[in-house]
Amino acid sequence: MLLRRYIGNKKFYAQTGKIMIPLAIQSILTSSTAIIDTMMVSWIGKVSAVGTATQLDALMQATAFGIAVGINIFLVQYFGSQDHKNMRKTFGLSLISMFLNALVWFTISCLFTKQLLKFFINDNYVINDAVEYLKFAVWGFFPTSILLSFTFAYHSIQKTYIPLYIGIITTIIHISLNYILIFGIFGFPALGIYGAGLSVFLSQMISLIIHIFYAYFSKQVFIGNIRDMFTFSKDFIKNVYGKVYPLVINEALFGIGNSMFVKAFGCYGKNVLDSYYVGNQIANLFYVIVNGISDATGAMLGASLGKGDYDKATREADYFTGIAIISAVTIISIIMTFSDKIVSLFSLSGPDLHQLAVIIVKVLSIKIAFRLYNVIVFSALRAGGDSKFLTFLDSGIMWLVGIGSTLFMVYILKVNSIVIVLLVGQLEQMVRLVIGFKRKSSGIWLNNLVHKVN
Repeated sequence: MLLRRYIGNKKFYAQTGKIMIPLAIQSILTSSTAIIDTMMVSWIGKVSAVGTATQLDALMQATAFGIAVGINIFLVQYFGSQDHKNMRKTFGLSLISMFLNALVWFTISCLFTKQLLKFFINDNYVINDAVEYLKFAVWGFFPTSILLSFTFAYHSIQKTYIPLYIGIITTIIHISLNYILIFGIFGFPALGIYGAGLSVFLSQMISLIIHIFYAYFSKQVFIGNIRDMFTFSKDFIKNVYGKVYPLVINEALFGIGNSMFVKAFGCYGKNVLDSYYVGNQIANLFYVIVNGISDATGAMLGASLGKGDYDKATREADYFTGIAIISAVTIISIIMTFSDKIVSLFSLSGPDLHQLAVIIVKVLSIKIAFRLYNVIVFSALRAGGDSKFLTFLDSGIMWLVGIGSTLFMVYILKVNSIVIVLLVGQLEQMVRLVIGFKRKSSGIWLNNLVHKVN
């Protein structure tokens, strides 16, 4: 009977597959693109430069993700209650918020480029290369941020296949541009790392243009005229942002936290950092399952909560837990079996660094396994507007346990093994799992938010 609680019916799995499979494929495209990017820059010896430069993009995307996820709570529940009028207002607010987010990070990155890069690594050669990469890549902040509004809007109406199709097109464009501009083929000059940054900006702009034209010409429910989308009362903004700002703070702290790990690992030097970047990129490929489950959980629980069906939301949360457990076992098995062969695709300087990257991937598989359950809890709390506790559970524990233990081992104990530091750092996921399980079981997250806003 206990196991039965975590097994859904055919209708549940069909609906989950409809949402999750396109999301997973889209995440595979994104992760594969990042891996191919890393492979290409490894061939010209610029892994650390691009990896360090993209920390700024990661910070921008972290706050953008917080905005998108927070506003998406309302989009999902408005979709569940078939309130298209407020969906359009919410989407308009999302677009404005995303543009402002990109503007803030663009300004910071342009004014303090070298100072920010030196925070991560004190190597002038790496920093100068990173500056070259950012000359064009930083302009990609605008389309990248705004694209998240469209992606999450489609998630909210359970049309995840649309960003997938557009993603396939732009992935092909991005990889092609990368190869052409980095190495100089078809008569183009070889721009090296500068070309890598330029291809990021161009491919993201093309993706945004396609999204805008498709959304308007296909008359998506979240699209309206300017008045429909950009006219909102102060109370509307206050109520939406009241739930959004804790998530933005959470994602900002989470993004800065990830950068703190890079800062700590930078103490081990460029070669070890190269192995970490490669290992982390490979591990990110398996996060497609994590992201797919997370988004599907948020979409389905949010729709049920929007209808006021709390019993169904509770059952669905348990069903997703069952999926997470099976996925965790599968992912660990795959990583343990194939990590060596995957790392072989990258040009690392020596067998020791190759082996280090393999071990890092295996250690990070533990993090992925725990994260699979934790994102179920995150999505449940987020869908029900329990955003303040979510901030503590996600970024709070990250800083208190994960970053705290990492900085203590690197700077105080002077532990000279990145593998040991990474292993001990997984305590973060275990603490989060215990606290998150109790919060999810309490049912505090079972709320109809759009009823309160309306």
